[in-house]
Amino acid sequence: MSDTIKQTIDEILNEKKALIISKLHTAQEVIINQLDNLSQLDNFETYTLPENLQINRQKESKKDDSIDHIHQFTKEISSSVNQLSLIKNLLEGINHYCQRSALFLLRDDKLVGWKGKGFTSSTGSIADEEIKKVFFSLSADTIFKKVLNSKESYFGVPNSQLDDHLIYSRFGGDLPKSVFILPFFVKGKPQAVIYTDILSDNEIKNKEIEVLSIVGEMSLDLLPLKQKILAKVKTQEFVEDPQAQTKSEMLEPITEKDKMEVTADVPFQSIKMNDPSRKARVIINDIIMYNPTIVQEGLKNKNLSEVLRDTLEQAKEEFLRKYSDVTVFEEQLINILAKGDRSALDGYKFEKI
Repeated sequence: MSDTIKQTIDEILNEKKALIISKLHTAQEVIINQLDNLSQLDNFETYTLPENLQINRQKESKKDDSIDHIHQFTKEISSSVNQLSLIKNLLEGINHYCQRSALFLLRDDKLVGWKGKGFTSSTGSIADEEIKKVFFSLSADTIFKKVLNSKESYFGVPNSQLDDHLIYSRFGGDLPKSVFILPFFVKGKPQAVIYTDILSDNEIKNKEIEVLSIVGEMSLDLLPLKQKILAKVKTQEFVEDPQAQTKSEMLEPITEKDKMEVTADVPFQSIKMNDPSRKARVIINDIIMYNPTIVQEGLKNKNLSEVLRDTLEQAKEEFLRKYSDVTVFEEQLINILAKGDRSALDGYKFEKI
């Protein structure tokens, strides 16, 4: 009798367990589909014009492809898998509607350059990569300070504030004809400034830039959830595929605590970690997780340095913001990313080893 009762209870528990697992899988699929829909934005490019406007449009015989461009840039921004690619896609989209653009991050009492686009091709100005060396104190009366304090964008001529000359002297080259500067919000708070300008007589398309900026803010807020889901999906795929990796090819394990503490190349997140080796491992494992195809091809062709140039540079900079011993990072780069084969990183500029 007792065995029958036990068997019955076990059957009921197993049934409830299966129901819970089914519900969790369904919930996960719903969230993933919602994120996918955000990136696709179905019918975003579809619109209807009044007949009179359609007639004028046909007479002009000109195709307005601005909606198509916005749609494409929106998809690229919202489908970004980490903050680094999100900022890159955001600035590439924005730069379609201006001549130069840059992102400056709020760090304590100053704005620090993070990434620039379009500066290199401007005569006399600094190069895109030199934006990282530029910073502005918030004690100076610049348009950057005004935009952050007011939480409102500025569209107009340069030198609207007393100390704006500091901005253009550090950029170099000719004074812009017009500028569009807007705050960039992270979780509802201004954490950065987007700078755009134009040196010719063309116009900055500030409305399009503002749309892409809002998409960037929304995508950034959703990114942690998206990364967590992607990490769990990849883990499940690995568990279900016995041929996924041999023991010698397995990545060094990352705990859930590790994932919550650090994400590679995160300009809007301060990383709290006391172990430099651990931080280096997590950063490099994230590179592998989010670039699996590129990494496999890079290992095969021994050109990891070439195919991951920007990513590796940003990863090293992220490590050096916390620790000064680059040797630790370079050792983990060889051991984990290159699987012990330094020749797979041929062309990478090692500083210590």
